[in-house]
Amino acid sequence: MFWQKTASISDDLKDWIIDSFDWADSTFGVEWRSTRQLVTPTAQFFTAKSGQTPEVAQQIANDIARLLPLEQIEVQPIANLAAEHRHNYHDLASIGGTYLHDDTAPLITYDSDLMATPIAFINTMTHELMHARVAHHIDTMPGGEPVHELSTDLHCITHGLGLFALDGPAQIGWSGYMTQESRAYALAVFLDRHGVDPTEALNRLSSRSAKALKRAITEHAADQTGS
Repeated sequence: MFWQKTASISDDLKDWIIDSFDWADSTFGVEWRSTRQLVTPTAQFFTAKSGQTPEVAQQIANDIARLLPLEQIEVQPIANLAAEHRHNYHDLASIGGTYLHDDTAPLITYDSDLMATPIAFINTMTHELMHARVAHHIDTMPGGEPVHELSTDLHCITHGLGLFALDGPAQIGWSGYMTQESRAYALAVFLDRHGVDPTEALNRLSSRSAKALKRAITEHAADQTGS
């Protein structure tokens, strides 16, 4: 009917998100699933002091690695980029940070100016660390290699860091691999699966991100009931 709302994302994309949550549960195990929490930008989860030094960046990365969980990985700042080059791309990670895979000595580099926006910086660090987390699973993830960057974005949310995944790109005007609508839907799935009160997430998001999440929560609930 003409008064019916248009879905925020396609059914195929919703199915991929659900399949990816199922994949994470089966791959990382029952104990991992049972310890998933909604990670917030608080001292409960982050021990790093304030500041924009390499030492602070490393501690933030170490905190994220502990939460995933993952072995600690060295992070290093890269040379600053000219401002005109910072928003001319679709890929959040290619300039904000990079992951250099090595089974014995992986390395993450990051744009040090991004530390001025902590939520976005944490999101970028999470994305790069997630590359290491799923490096040996790319072919088995739903969609396989062709969507491995999308999967890397998504698993930041399956692992509990959805607040940063949703608000980080919004804060600095970057799109990244997933759309905000698909991130919001994935966060709605996470909250439902882990019994997290949506109010806890909504109260910590910007108004725009909160609006997207509210719609996604309603849409996901309707999808489950078939209404």
